[in-house]
Amino acid sequence: MLSRSPAARATRSHPHGLLRTAAPRSPPTGSQPLRRGAASFIAGRPRTSIARKALPSASHLETLLREATYIRSQKWLHGRRYSSTSPTETDPSTKRKDTIYTLIDEINQNDTEMAELMHDLGLLDDHEKALNLEGINFDHALSQTIGHRDEETLEARVQQARQEFGEYLPEGHLNDTETRLYTRLYGEPVVLAPESEVDALEEEEEDIDSDKLYRFDGEAGWEEVELDEPETHDEPPLVYDMEAELPIDETVAMQRTREVAEQLGGEIMLEQFRDEAAPDSTPRFHPLTTMGKFSTDPSTIFPPKNTLTGPVSVILSDFSNKHVAETAHRVFGGRFLPLSTTTPPPRMLVPQQPIPLEASQRFMTEMESNVYLAALYPAMYASALSVLVEVRKRLGTEWIRNLMAQEDGPHILDVSAGGAGVLAWRDVLRAEWEAMVPDARPEDPCPVGRSTVVVGSDSLRLRASAMLEDTSFLPRLPDYVHVREKPTLEDERAPPKRKQYDVIIAPHSLLGIEEEYLRKEHVQNLWNLLNPNGGVLILLEKGHQKGFEAIAGAREMLLKRFVSSPGSTNYENFLESPEEEAFIEKEPGMIVAPCTNHNKCPMYQTPGHAKGRKDYCHFQQRYIRPPFLQRIVGAKDRNHEDLKFSYVAVQRGVDRRVEDGIVQGPEATDAAFAGYEHAVEMPNEGVEASDEAVASETQSSAEAEAGVNMLSLPRVVFQPMKRRGHVTFDVCTPAGKMERWTVPRSFSRQAYKDARKAQWGDLWALGAKTRIHRKVRIGDKHGESKKERLAKRAAAKEERDEEDALEEETEPIGLSDIETPVKKQGQKIPSWVKHQHKKKRRQALKQIKPTS
Repeated sequence: MLSRSPAARATRSHPHGLLRTAAPRSPPTGSQPLRRGAASFIAGRPRTSIARKALPSASHLETLLREATYIRSQKWLHGRRYSSTSPTETDPSTKRKDTIYTLIDEINQNDTEMAELMHDLGLLDDHEKALNLEGINFDHALSQTIGHRDEETLEARVQQARQEFGEYLPEGHLNDTETRLYTRLYGEPVVLAPESEVDALEEEEEDIDSDKLYRFDGEAGWEEVELDEPETHDEPPLVYDMEAELPIDETVAMQRTREVAEQLGGEIMLEQFRDEAAPDSTPRFHPLTTMGKFSTDPSTIFPPKNTLTGPVSVILSDFSNKHVAETAHRVFGGRFLPLSTTTPPPRMLVPQQPIPLEASQRFMTEMESNVYLAALYPAMYASALSVLVEVRKRLGTEWIRNLMAQEDGPHILDVSAGGAGVLAWRDVLRAEWEAMVPDARPEDPCPVGRSTVVVGSDSLRLRASAMLEDTSFLPRLPDYVHVREKPTLEDERAPPKRKQYDVIIAPHSLLGIEEEYLRKEHVQNLWNLLNPNGGVLILLEKGHQKGFEAIAGAREMLLKRFVSSPGSTNYENFLESPEEEAFIEKEPGMIVAPCTNHNKCPMYQTPGHAKGRKDYCHFQQRYIRPPFLQRIVGAKDRNHEDLKFSYVAVQRGVDRRVEDGIVQGPEATDAAFAGYEHAVEMPNEGVEASDEAVASETQSSAEAEAGVNMLSLPRVVFQPMKRRGHVTFDVCTPAGKMERWTVPRSFSRQAYKDARKAQWGDLWALGAKTRIHRKVRIGDKHGESKKERLAKRAAAKEERDEEDALEEETEPIGLSDIETPVKKQGQKIPSWVKHQHKKKRRQALKQIKPTS
């Protein structure tokens, strides 16, 4: 018998052990297959210390088999009932039965030990046929001859049959003893014939000719009735009346309307029911409308169970739900977690603060790590997935497939999501892989490339590594801002090799940095980590004023220092002393989303925080809360959340405005206002434009046919206002202006229908009828906040009340000429009369004071 040393067993600890359930399984009943030790061990059953027992000798096995043969030959044992109490010593047959069942238990235990030893030696995968994983139901095989183990086993067998089949039992499923107990408990069962007999009966029914007609012959029999075959004639040619209208199927609404019209002696016009009777064969959306959608498919994100919610639930199962909820409420500011990724409404008056827990922080307790997974992971996954889907739509299929075709695959860096960004990126790759290989099975590997996650604490890294395979973890970001880029006089060696990533996801990493210069250094460091040949940087913050200002400040810095634009190809660096190095040439690049312009943001005219800001660029994504997050929040009536966030995605080293000829500016705005509805041919009948596969294949051809790129269209930055007969959009145009476009019913049938279904964040390509400048409420950096304005108004009102009270006490000379309104009984003096009277008294008081 092989055994392992204690040292060998101690060195097998692994982070994946967190995903094993700690709750032991209940012992199997007699009605269950007993020989399942190896199968349960392979399926992931918790390993327990099993006592090593010697296998029974050959002579002992022969003795037991001889006793089983003897018992089977005794007819008087068939169907005998056994009590659950211990057997008496004077009953030898009962002892023999217990001996046989003891042997069955030893066989099951030996199978489990063999499977465990083969697993330790690494032989289980290569010699899996050495074990019988299915097992043999010895209880059912021997219960007819020697009886069941006890009365509980017999009843469990019958109860399982009742739960599985009800009153219809397959033939031979229960033996005689079990059938008698079933009849006594539930009544006489209905025994079903085997499938072979049922198939034979069906074949006999099919053989009967259904085209023949039979009648009663009066002698308890049937006779066939001969039918005359109809004469075949050539069908007359169809004559179409070109002027006649097509027949219209009358619906329930049309029938009710016709009845009411007949009662009133009038007629009805069926034009209004044309869409209901004969639905439009054209697709639901225009192809350009479909390509401009800012949403996933489906629009509500369901966090995946296999990679996210399932592992997190298993990790949290070892901790108390009460303790996890209390820690989450303490860390994130209350029951509704206002300081987490959730954006509370303004009426709650919650301060706009960064998320207290960061993935890069060095120290984090185990409970805080659990709270990070439970409260932050689902929302970070949903927001990252929404942005990645939008980036993939704008950069096209070729971009992501080129990354997957690289030698090592795409390289992704998750800066501040703790691994949730990597899970979202892998789901995008899996969807693209399924589109590339339609015959691929779900279990087939997908080229996910290399992933790196920045995690500072050991407890969070241990949990994240249990969910992320083939992932590297960094305790902190490398600093490429203060590292030399070329040899110097002190160090003539070549500069160190830098890491480069194709995609960098950095959600909620800016708001926690209070100093503006440190934020710029952080963004510059992330830019240096990007692949200069097409790397994409994604910055994301919470959807409130300060979150938008952090993203807008990073966008402005990237456009000012790094991304080259027409008319702005150099950046003046005042810190460089030589004149030839004072101007640094920018590199190619472009903003992928959400902006379709490279001008100054119309909602961020003044750098820094602005008081009283009402309008700011942010978007929305709905996702389903997992059960563990529902328990933390205490929600019972709603299981979804509308996540709000501000983001920007920038590509380095590739300027598609030059390569693809994308036009941005006032001319692009005018062309988009005219619309591209008739520039693209609508798909044929039966082809749904909303189909993701069809839209992905026809996107480049549709754009080429229309002569327009999606990055030269305006984006809807607020919720569309849908009124009766028209829809109003607030759009950010390619010229960098805020405008309000109106699409009425009279403008275009297709445009109006698509406008009714347009959502916040979509790109609009079908034009509009009217447009006006939209005034943006951006507040003032040096102005007054709402709280300060209210306090100022209260102080002014208090001052006026004091003046009125003083005037009533000592009325100066000259005020008697002012008529005081006299209130009669039952008369109500309007408020404007009272204010006018007080105003006249104050004016008179000001005129009298200098002379007095």
